[in-house]
Amino acid sequence: IMDIADIMFHVPADLSAKDRASIERDIQGCDGVVSVHFSATQPHMLEVAYDPRVIDSETLRRHVSERGLEVSKVGL
Repeated sequence: IMDIADIMFHVPADLSAKDRASIERDIQGCDGVVSVHFSATQPHMLEVAYDPRVIDSETLRRHVSERGLEVSKVGL
């Protein structure tokens, strides 16, 4: 049985669709990530479902912030 946790990250609202798709691809490639997508109605919100036994929310946040973006954890 897999534990699944959800986290929302707030990223800059002016990210291009290309940048958002690139972030989704990168995060999806992380071990322990179950799903990742930007909100269709709030494109500055990134939702990630993950297995907390494999990866934690701070590591996920760092993956996004390494792009030079201001990222904050919102929770879920």
